Amino acid sequence: MIGILVVFHIVAGSVAIAGMVGALCTRKGQIWHRRFGKLYIYAMAVALLLAFVVSAMSENLFLLCIAVFSTYLIYTGWRLAIIKTGVQNTLDEWVISVMLIVGVVMIGFGGYMSAIGDSLGIALMVFGVLGFIPAWSDLKRQGTWPKGKERIMAHLSRMGGGCIATTTAVFVTIVQTSPAFIAWILPSAVGSVLITYWSRRVLSNRPI
Repeated sequence: MIGILVVFHIVAGSVAIAGMVGALCTRKGQIWHRRFGKLYIYAMAVALLLAFVVSAMSENLFLLCIAVFSTYLIYTGWRLAIIKTGVQNTLDEWVISVMLIVGVVMIGFGGYMSAIGDSLGIALMVFGVLGFIPAWSDLKRQGTWPKGKERIMAHLSRMGGGCIATTTAVFVTIVQTSPAFIAWILPSAVGSVLITYWSRRVLSNRPI
């Protein structure tokens, strides 16, 4: 049963990657960027749902936490793209709260993994921090989302993080490193440079 679910997860992830590449290669805000973005969101929703099921069935807390982290980034990135009122709804608040709790769990469990000699604990702690910080920022906004350039930059940051998570899922199946956490962290290191570049273009009113 798990094997079948994994196959569908891979198929959905592959479709998501196609949407991701299309969105990255088209002008931000234009119709094809939005269309590819929707393809990425819908495909990742399926892939992440299956990831939750598989990680729960296999009792893999590491992958379950990564799924929550990825869901938070993609969901909030999507909300920042479409929100008009600037007001967080009930689901937004639940997602933020879950990420805060899971972020603490990721940091704590990652520390435990590292203590027993599992280097993936370092990756889990890093992702826990990367999830907790923006979730804490969202919570401090007291029920509102940013507007204007701040909203666009937050959208780029969250969706960029989601794309990094998607890329990482593929990367770690192809590339093996010693210690293992390097393969998990490397896409984030490269992707953060691109996110910074795009954010600076937004601040300077240049198209991206």
